[in-house]
Amino acid sequence: MKAHTYQTPHEIAVQGFAALVEKLGPGGAVQFIHQFEQGQGNYTKERIAILKGVTLKKLRAELLPKK
Repeated sequence: MKAHTYQTPHEIAVQGFAALVEKLGPGGAVQFIHQFEQGQGNYTKERIAILKGVTLKKLRAELLPKK
């Protein structure tokens, strides 16, 4: 067993993420971390504001090739 030495929060974060990448791979490590991310703001209100005036007809016109 290793002797316990003090590590800074940054050192622990770096080693912890390296362990996650080793075990889960880069994508799995990021996915794991996202499960614990707090986030901020009000998603519902922001989504309503961002999508105000967006219709399926407008999206089709922008995304589909012109005939």
